[in-house]
Parts: sequence; structure tokens; C-alpha cells
Amino acid sequence: MAKKRIISTVALFLAASFCLVLFAACGGEKVLEFDETTDNYRTMYQIFPISFADSNGDGLGDINGIIDKLDYIADMNFDGIWLTPVHNSPSYHKYDVVDYKSIDKDFGTLEDYDKLVDECHKRGMTIILDLVINHTSSEHTWFKKAVLARTGSRDNDPYYNYYNFSDTQLQGYYSAGGGWYYEGKFWSGMPDLNWQEVLDHPDGALANDLEEVMRFWLIDHDVDGFRLDAVGEFFSGNDAKNIECLRWIDETAKAIKPNCYIVGEGPWGANAYKYHESGIDSFFLFTHGYRGDNSISMAGRGMTGAFSWFADIDGTDQLAFGGIEGSIPALFVANHDTGRAIGILQGSGAVENMKMGYGVMAMSAGCTFWYYGDEVGMAAYTNSAGDIPDENRRQPMPWGDNYTCTPVSGTTQASDDVKYPYGSVSKNLKDKNSLINYITRANALRRAFPAIARSYGEVIYDDGDCVGIIKKGEGADAVYIAVNLSHIMSATIDLAEYGSFTLAGTLSVNKMPTIDGSALTLPAMSFAVLQKA
Repeated sequence: MAKKRIISTVALFLAASFCLVLFAACGGEKVLEFDETTDNYRTMYQIFPISFADSNGDGLGDINGIIDKLDYIADMNFDGIWLTPVHNSPSYHKYDVVDYKSIDKDFGTLEDYDKLVDECHKRGMTIILDLVINHTSSEHTWFKKAVLARTGSRDNDPYYNYYNFSDTQLQGYYSAGGGWYYEGKFWSGMPDLNWQEVLDHPDGALANDLEEVMRFWLIDHDVDGFRLDAVGEFFSGNDAKNIECLRWIDETAKAIKPNCYIVGEGPWGANAYKYHESGIDSFFLFTHGYRGDNSISMAGRGMTGAFSWFADIDGTDQLAFGGIEGSIPALFVANHDTGRAIGILQGSGAVENMKMGYGVMAMSAGCTFWYYGDEVGMAAYTNSAGDIPDENRRQPMPWGDNYTCTPVSGTTQASDDVKYPYGSVSKNLKDKNSLINYITRANALRRAFPAIARSYGEVIYDDGDCVGIIKKGEGADAVYIAVNLSHIMSATIDLAEYGSFTLAGTLSVNKMPTIDGSALTLPAMSFAVLQKA
């Protein structure tokens, strides 16, 4: 039997005047009860390791720090984590991998990583590894051997075709010496692997090496899947070829570990839906996430027509971009490249925008991802030129204790009140009105009713602006999610023509929804989960 988690709503009432409530009795005490998630429709928490939690006082985040703070993540009812790359690498971000079968010394050891995996699994959480196989570091042994093979004209060497070489200097190519040039789309320190070689020779040396990397992590170190970097750049501008590469990755990984979960970074644009033909479980829905004029932000901020934005996120657009049979939409607001939720959701001085943005995502279908520190309103602040350097998007988590890291090299100097306008984690945990406490309740509600994550929404009622109801699931598992995304106006819906309902759960920034007979009252900025009586 699946392990149950129970959260007392008495404790929630004590912690907050606005609350998540499930109307079930256990020994006279109202409780929220849900099974551990056993599939890949999860609530995931993204960690940028070097900036997350420093366990040994050297200023750098590390794996033991993540282990020590794992209960913090679990207590918010997240049921999975994604770590950006942890392999040996010369950079702070680690996206230029020197050795795929290693843990960078900045972060710890393989033994530390194995312990992290075990500790996640003890908590019913999954862990996915950032797998960067569009390119490697120029310091990788494969690249050094490939350059030697090229400059020595040894075309029978197994490494000869590991990378994209040319005897003329094309755009985006750099000198390898000996009259040869190599492709490096992102920069000279990241030479691109030759994926045509993998497609042409699926039993060849490069394909076998990549398969062995996947086996090393999926089997030897028991990770639950991968986040794939730069899925549109195996063959830039060639969707069909990219899909071929992704199909090979998916089939290879699933042959090793059939239940592993894979999510791809991108793709973008009108042809994004085609990438699901590869069999990859999920692709990040950039159409909904990271810009302030996109769906989650528009719905969460209660803009005109907010309910239609929410319905699109949960239904129409998900079917277009993530609705191929067997695929799982991957929703997010922000990540290590895009900026911070506080900017995207316009949450500076308006925590209600952050709460409602998260609530919209939590009530939508698919697997959701949240970037570390956005639950305490971390800001990606601008430099003197008005730009946001990548480093500013990857700042130290403000724990308010000695686990707080030092800023990564290249960070713009700014005061804590600029970087952390909501304050530290410790401060937010004590605040009954904090975003952390709202996220905890939203995640619990999502997990208590599996249909929320696993079913696309069917619009039942739409007032044409900010209020509506969607149905999710069928039979006994069906739920009806009523929302009022307005930040100002309360709304009342007569449910009589839709049936008889019970109020099974609520999520609200201020006052709770109520039912009186057939009249459902939705205060501003509230969600109600209904079930047929």
C-alpha cells in the first residue's frame, strides 16, 4: 500500500488565516491525506547546486547541503528535485562537462550523490539529472582524442567523428590546430558532439559511450531520469533531425530503465508539438512560462480574460503543445536562464501575484517545476548597463543561517534588500502569510486530488473574464476546479444547473470559498475544488 502523508488542517489554521482545507474527519480532527506520487505527474523543485546550501563553510553549495535541506523541500510537498549539472567542469554552472561519470569536487563525491538519491527516495521523492549531451567541455578526453585523430589524419580512430569538424573556418567554428576547425554553437569551450555519427552508427563508439553514461546514472546510481539540455541544437534549425536524436535518447534510456522520466529544454515556436513524436515524456512549455505577457503571469495577475488564460494553460494549449498520447506537459514560471518569478509575475511588493501565479500552475495538468528561491521572492537584479547577467539569476539561497553560500563569480553587487526583497527563508517560514506557506498548501491540494495533474480541463462555466469552472477526470476521481482570478471582486456561481456539489478543498490568498445550498461564493484570488455530492 502506498505510504500516506497527513497534514493536520488544525496546524494550518494556526499557521495562517487563509488556508487549504479538506473536509474529511479523522478522530474529530480535519486532515489532509494523500498518497506518495508513484508516477511522473509531479511537483519538481529545481536546484542550482553551487548557490543552494553550503554544508562545509567554503562558500560553495554542495550535495551534503542539499541533503541537509531536503526536508525543507519535502515539507513544501514537492515530490521531486532537478539538479543542474553536477559533473566535473571548469565553470561554475557546469554545463561544459569534462567527465560524465563524476561529481565535481566543488559539490562532493559520488558517495555523497548516492546518499542524496537514497534520501530522496526515502521521502518518496524522485531526482533527475541534468544530462548535457549536445556538447562537452573542450577539456573532455573525448575531444582531446578527437583533435589528435583529426590533426594526425587517423580517420580509422574511433574518436575521429565524435565532434563536428571542418577543414574551413565556418561560422561558429573554432581552430583545433592542424588545419581543422570544430563547431561550438555556445562558445569555444563547448564543442558540439557529432549527432549524425550517432544516427548513422547507433552501435558505434560514440553511441555506445553515450549509452554507457545513461546506464551509469540510471542503474549504477539509481537516478530517476534526465533533464536534456538544448534539445533544439543537436541540428540547429532542423526539427526532423532533432526529433531523430531525441527518439534515440528516449529509446536508449527506456531500454535501460523503462520507468525513467525525461524532460527536454525547449523546443520553442509553432512546431514545438512535433517534438513529442520522439517519445520524450515532457518538454518545458515555454509558451506559458517565462515572459510577463504569457499565460501563467496573465492568469495569476488577474488580467482581463484571466480565466481564458488559465483554461488555455490547462486544456487547449496543453493539447496542442503537450497533448500527444503518453506525453506529460511540463509547466514552469522561471529557471536558471529565464530570470526570476518575482519579475515574471510582477511580484515586487505584490506577493499575491506570486501566490496566484503558483496557484494557477499547481491547478494545471502535467508535471510542474519551481526554481529554488522563488518561494522567497529572490530577484534577478540588473547591472549598471540595465542587463541581467546569468550570474544574477543564480544567486545564493538566503537561508538566514550558515548554509547561505557566497555569490558566484561575475555577480553584480547589490544589497540584500534588492536581492531578497521578501527576506530570508527563516523569516518566511515564520510568516503565516508567506509564499512558502501558500506553496505548501497548493502542492498538498494538487497531490490530494490526482485528477488535477493527470487530466486536461474541460470548461464547464466561464463568466468571460476572471471566473470559471473546469472539470478534470472522470467517475469517482472527477473534480471541478472553480477559480476566481480577480484580485478585487468576489463572485457567486449558482451550481444548480451543473449538479449537486460538495466543497472538497480550497486555496485562497485571503477569504475562503464557501457553498450555501447551490450558491458557490468565490472571494477574490481563490480556488475551490468541488466534487459531485
